[in-house]
Amino acid sequence: MLQSTTTKNDHLRTRLELASRLGALGSDARDLVELFRALYDETARVMDATVFLFAIYDPVSQTVQVVRQMDRGEEHGGGSFPLGKGFTSEVIRTGEPRIVSWAAEGPPIRLLYGTEPGELVSPRSGVVVPIVSGDRVVGVLSAQSYRPEAYEEEDLLGLCAIGAQAGATIKRLRATEQMALEHERHALQLEAVLASMNDALLIVDSRGAIVRLNRAARELLCLDGSSLVLGQPLERQRLEQWPDTAREIAEALIPVIDAIRAGKKIAEVDVELHSGERRVLSLGASVLRSPTAFLEGGVIVFRDITAQRDLERLREDIFAMAWHDMHTPITVIRGHAELLQRRLASGDRNRAAFKTAASLIMKHADRLAELLTALFDIRCLEAGVLTVARWPMDLTALVREVTEGIRPTARHEIIVTAPEGVVGEWDERRIHQVVTNLVANAMKYSPEGSTVAVSVTSDESAATVRVRDEGIGLDVGELAQLFGRGYRAESVRTVRGAGLGLYLSNGLVTAHGGRMWAESLGHGHGSTFCFTLPLHVEGVAERPMAAERPMKDLA
Repeated sequence: MLQSTTTKNDHLRTRLELASRLGALGSDARDLVELFRALYDETARVMDATVFLFAIYDPVSQTVQVVRQMDRGEEHGGGSFPLGKGFTSEVIRTGEPRIVSWAAEGPPIRLLYGTEPGELVSPRSGVVVPIVSGDRVVGVLSAQSYRPEAYEEEDLLGLCAIGAQAGATIKRLRATEQMALEHERHALQLEAVLASMNDALLIVDSRGAIVRLNRAARELLCLDGSSLVLGQPLERQRLEQWPDTAREIAEALIPVIDAIRAGKKIAEVDVELHSGERRVLSLGASVLRSPTAFLEGGVIVFRDITAQRDLERLREDIFAMAWHDMHTPITVIRGHAELLQRRLASGDRNRAAFKTAASLIMKHADRLAELLTALFDIRCLEAGVLTVARWPMDLTALVREVTEGIRPTARHEIIVTAPEGVVGEWDERRIHQVVTNLVANAMKYSPEGSTVAVSVTSDESAATVRVRDEGIGLDVGELAQLFGRGYRAESVRTVRGAGLGLYLSNGLVTAHGGRMWAESLGHGHGSTFCFTLPLHVEGVAERPMAAERPMKDLA
């Protein structure tokens, strides 16, 4: 009686131990191969597993895929075979486990998965159980022995228990694999979206380290390899090896990243870069939080808005120019119109006064039209649609016409030196604008009574105009920036102007294929403004139609 009780206790202890081990069976497995090894270890612990096989069944192709197999302690690779008429296929079809005795139930098999180079041996007995997940057979476990009648019902039950745990683990692995595939798909989709974005994007973690950046960000930061930045917090001491432009951008990002780490959102901040060509970036940042509101990092988006800001500045410059330069002609026109109205109302018939007032109104109306044309031309220049209507014209005659028109009201001595007949194909109205602007500037920025010298020279390929004054002069730094839109030298800030005349003139000369520049020995030594125009333009499609020719040429 005592012996029977002891035996029952031993069986109970064994089953409890088995249940405990099975509960953890394959829990750490990361893939099917690791699961195979856990299954083999547990099977070999409770029964003869001289030969052990673990296979997965694909119902779509009706193929059995052997994950791995063990033969006398040596692990071998798997293979595959179609569902057939053997014992393994029968178990998969029926879902019923069974003990097999090849000696009693059929001809012995040859183990094609053995690797011994000599004669292949045959198992004498085996146990095969299905691996079930839900109501589907997803695989099979098979333990085999070279001994006949090696397995009993208890072995079958034990392997069934192991197979049940295998089914649960396979389900988990497939769910994990599906999740990984979904994550990979989402990552690929995200990568495609990021790559197609024109805006530069950075994703940082809670430490402020960059964990992802797209192509636009890499190009803007001038970075070739992700190892330069990924995983590294953006700290000033880390930026010494970066290119100048990248370092300037990164330094601008540091306070944005500090705000993210503090949990603050940045709506929009403009950053102006001065290393190399001027650029303006717009930065925005959002905080990333976990479902539990834990701070995980943030997303920073920055875009190059230089063109947008330049357009806004252009509008401001045009408005400022319009306000300053149109104010005078509008005032004169209105004043003389009122004067005419009063004289007519009073019965005054002074023809000379009427003629003078009308002449002033016409003169300032023309000035107003010129200003409007200049504003329109600047807008066309910015938009890249400025056109020139080329026609043969005499540059010397145009220079004399401009200076003769200015001389009666000028408080300077104007000297013109030019040969006769410097003819080229240019837009007469545009070149008239350029010469007028240079001569007017020379008088504006030089003292009354001083000399303004205008010269025209030419050779076989080009004609050059020079306008020299005895005015305030320019230093080297000012000469380098002179033709930028809206630029005005520090020394002329007290003189009224919008800084657009030279910008437009330079654009008009460039549109003709020419070049404009300035020369000066420094402040107090006067300046010389020059431009050159090619006499012959190669590849001009066609000249303007006759209707577009200047009216005085048609007279």
